[in-house]
Amino acid sequence: MIIVQPVPVTSPMVTASNVAITETLWTAGTYTLGQERYVGTRLYKVIVASTTANPTVGVTATPPSWQDIGAINRFKMFDQVVNTQTTRTGLIDVSILPGTIINALAMFDLNGVSTTITMTDPIEGVVFNETKSLQDNTIIIDWYSYFFESITTVSDVVFLGLPAYGGATTRIQVNAGAGTAAIGEVVIGKQRNLGVSNFGTSVSILDYSRKETDQFGNTVVETRPFSKRADFDVTVETGAVAAVQKALADIRTTPTVFIGDEDRAETIVYGFYRGFNIVISTPSISDCSIEVEGLI
Repeated sequence: MIIVQPVPVTSPMVTASNVAITETLWTAGTYTLGQERYVGTRLYKVIVASTTANPTVGVTATPPSWQDIGAINRFKMFDQVVNTQTTRTGLIDVSILPGTIINALAMFDLNGVSTTITMTDPIEGVVFNETKSLQDNTIIIDWYSYFFESITTVSDVVFLGLPAYGGATTRIQVNAGAGTAAIGEVVIGKQRNLGVSNFGTSVSILDYSRKETDQFGNTVVETRPFSKRADFDVTVETGAVAAVQKALADIRTTPTVFIGDEDRAETIVYGFYRGFNIVISTPSISDCSIEVEGLI
């Protein structure tokens, strides 16, 4: 069981990006209902007849004149919202300079053929380079499924054990070929091992879609996002119980990546734990359960 404590990615950390900013920058003037402008990395929309206010001021006014409608496309991959994606035709290629040591990177809600992570140190050059396929072949069990099953992809991946170079630039690439590449969220940070995840861990989703049936039996379905859920069954060393308890207490209000098994995407969840319980079972090992609720 590994957790990744995130390092927030700010605008100055993004040293290169091939995702063009197509949104319009706010400048002083008069704006009317429905117009959109961005300030920094956020996009705002006018919700009154007209306004001359700066969006960052108007959004907190009484009544508000602007509404924050989310990050601009380039920065959606860093906005702590999984289901808002940075998109680009063909390839997304972004470089970040964290300015601190990181040894783990996770990506969620991906769309593409493959993803590549490259770390380059200004002195030693390339210190890490790994490509992972986003094609999921687990349902290919015979020749019939090889030829006729629909192509499925992996949407959540992690790269663990990155070399600890504080001045290295991390380059993130998602290649979709002729399709649209998309990244829902990128999380960088430091990994910490809490214990060993066991079989018995359960995974599920919470669907926010609406399914309503009227008095005549007609059912209307409104598709909405869903979030991942996991109940981790973890074995920890009894001598480390206090440290595990403190580690979990420290992240109680911080969105964190929880990894049961890096090769099982279903056990990779980005969100908060709803609760945890540690039973000091024996002098050597203890049993821990962690209930995690993913972000949408």
